[in-house]
Amino acid sequence: MTQLSRLAKLGWAKESVVATYVTPTIYLPFLKADHEDVYAELKDESYRNNDSVLQGMYQGPVNATWDIDMLAYPDLTGHFLRSIIGPDTVTAATSTTLSASSSIGATSISTAASIAANTYVSIDTAGVQEYAKVTAVSGSGPYSLTVTGAGTTGGLQFAHSSAAAVVSTTTHTFKQNPTAAKATYSLTVDDTAGNVLGYTACTASDLQIKIDPKAIVSLNLKMVSNPGATQSTITPTYTTVAPNLGWEWTMTNAGGSSDRGLTFDCTVKRAVDPIHASNGVQSPREIFQGALEADGTYKALFSNNTDLNLYLNYTQTPTTSTVTQPIAQGGMSLALTLSKSGWFKGKRDYGGSYVMADFSLSGIWNSTDSGSVSAVLNNYQTASY
Repeated sequence: MTQLSRLAKLGWAKESVVATYVTPTIYLPFLKADHEDVYAELKDESYRNNDSVLQGMYQGPVNATWDIDMLAYPDLTGHFLRSIIGPDTVTAATSTTLSASSSIGATSISTAASIAANTYVSIDTAGVQEYAKVTAVSGSGPYSLTVTGAGTTGGLQFAHSSAAAVVSTTTHTFKQNPTAAKATYSLTVDDTAGNVLGYTACTASDLQIKIDPKAIVSLNLKMVSNPGATQSTITPTYTTVAPNLGWEWTMTNAGGSSDRGLTFDCTVKRAVDPIHASNGVQSPREIFQGALEADGTYKALFSNNTDLNLYLNYTQTPTTSTVTQPIAQGGMSLALTLSKSGWFKGKRDYGGSYVMADFSLSGIWNSTDSGSVSAVLNNYQTASY
């Protein structure tokens, strides 16, 4: 029977032992999930006193390839960042409680522990859970937190009882570390036709992050893995977090913030090689992940020479693209930084009704990033990726 493609399921789990299958703990709400077991084609084209070239064909070594498109959900993006950039250093959230009840429209709350200003917090749970931004702190226990909420008057949307939970965002910082163990994953796919397949040793080769103010921030991840093997049925549960939107984007380059940006794409890649060796089996002995490269393309309004001078003068200043959700969605954010960015292309574009410019840039190794690129993700997941 013909199958409905939207019933396909894709599960994700980090491996504790490389190439040892792990049942999914995360399910990816994907836009595209192309996967293929790729067998080398071995041909016998020997001369055998006949007029055909092909005398035999055999199945050679095999590995699988993956190409996944997904929206940038703040709680899921960290899995992709960990897969290709490097380890996640966690700055833990502050978890406390309300010291007194609060009312609808309140612009201040009392908490048992202090939470720093300019921090986003989650208040309460279930049907009255909401987010707010702390703008000022005073007191010495209990603490008085001035907050901006998503209510119509800039205060809180709901009333909250004393002892309700208050939790700040957790900061996840991803940097390169060549001595750390690489991260590999098990991907599990249900293709809707009765086949549930698990792919082990999934190793990231490319991660593209695309930001456009007219669209949702999107991710494209490419991986290489071992071929699929039959697994048990999976039952997915999906994130309820809203994705980052392109209009939430702010750009910092040329030593200051810029409102000229029109689009920004950043691609982080590592050469990945499935090594077939003398282990007597068709699948790879290992899947090797090489050194990192980070490249970006940036389209901007050409209202002055500020961006163009980065190219003309070969100025290698920090470049940071940040997307930050509004308070109602929790203020979760993603910042991509090339602390030493080499701008190697700059071209004026007169093709539209207003003048634009296209730029290309690459991340250069630097001690601030501990590599070519770093990423900082703020969300409400306390565990490391």
